[in-house]
Amino acid sequence: MIRVMVVDDSALVRKIATDILSADAGISVVATASQGEFALQKLTREVPDVITLDMEMPGMGGLETIRQIMAVQPTPIIVLSAHAARGANLTLQALELGAVDFVLKPSTSLSGGIPAIARELVEKVRGAARVDVHPQQTQSMPRVRLASAVPPQIVRSDWTDGYDLVAIGTSTGGPVALKTVLTELPADLPVGVVVVQHMPPVFTKAFAERLDSCCQVRVKEAENGDAILPGRVLLAPGNWHMTVSRFGGEPHVELNQDGSVNGHRPSVDVLMRSVAMEYGAQAIGVIMTGMGKDGAEGLRELHKRGGYIIAQDKESSVIYGMNREVVQTGNANMVVSVEAIAGRIQERLCVSLRGSRNETYAKR
Repeated sequence: MIRVMVVDDSALVRKIATDILSADAGISVVATASQGEFALQKLTREVPDVITLDMEMPGMGGLETIRQIMAVQPTPIIVLSAHAARGANLTLQALELGAVDFVLKPSTSLSGGIPAIARELVEKVRGAARVDVHPQQTQSMPRVRLASAVPPQIVRSDWTDGYDLVAIGTSTGGPVALKTVLTELPADLPVGVVVVQHMPPVFTKAFAERLDSCCQVRVKEAENGDAILPGRVLLAPGNWHMTVSRFGGEPHVELNQDGSVNGHRPSVDVLMRSVAMEYGAQAIGVIMTGMGKDGAEGLRELHKRGGYIIAQDKESSVIYGMNREVVQTGNANMVVSVEAIAGRIQERLCVSLRGSRNETYAKR
């Protein structure tokens, strides 16, 4: 039985979330709280396996509540997030502080949108209950060590022309994992990077902007027709599939709103299948932490066509799901911790490992 505490200043939200979760035979709501302070008082007494948490509450806000929970009794947290840009930014900060995942509150009347969130909330609570949150890992990156795995110096003459693209797919735990990888890539990366992170609209734009502010590579939410350029990362926008194309001159991305694949739009499988078709052996595919199996079929096809596949290992994953599917089917060429992925990408691009890391890169 998964023990859950529901924290929200709205009595209606608390009741609806409690009803949704209690309807599942494997979940028990053991406590509710209207404010962060009350949640902390009940935390050590009720010992929940998972906490659902609102971000905007009177008194202690959601972010400070997460900090306190992680300091007192680290517990997997699912954020109940608003749709607006402010809600997106708060949620992204919450994930960096240690929250496992988030569920969007319906944009209209909550009572009328129950079916839209019920299944997702139950699924994510079940997934969060499997996450082992350790005290020493909760300051900014749960289950992720901060040691750098980047080669010490980038020597432009050592780049190879054997690869033309890096494609990355991830889901639960992905925002922190992507930040870990992308912040360690140099501005003069000789290939473009395309990314699918399971995330709704508004959130992908806010996430791309946060990454762009802290990365040497340029990061943007993809628009239809955007060119794939060296040192540029294109993040699939929420609610849009993203594919790559080399037809008609400059390589670029194309967006569409075809049906969901594996329950997702954007889907990692959709991206990786197009990468397999367009790039084949000239692509590096990366699969990271996430619930489910999205990406397994696309990466199987990319691997079959000669692409090089890197999978994040179990130990550094928030949820060992999407990457596990690829590893267990034998389609991963390399399985490494999340903090080693950027270094392995650069090794495949034949980066020199000599000297000290002194070069400073200017963002283009």
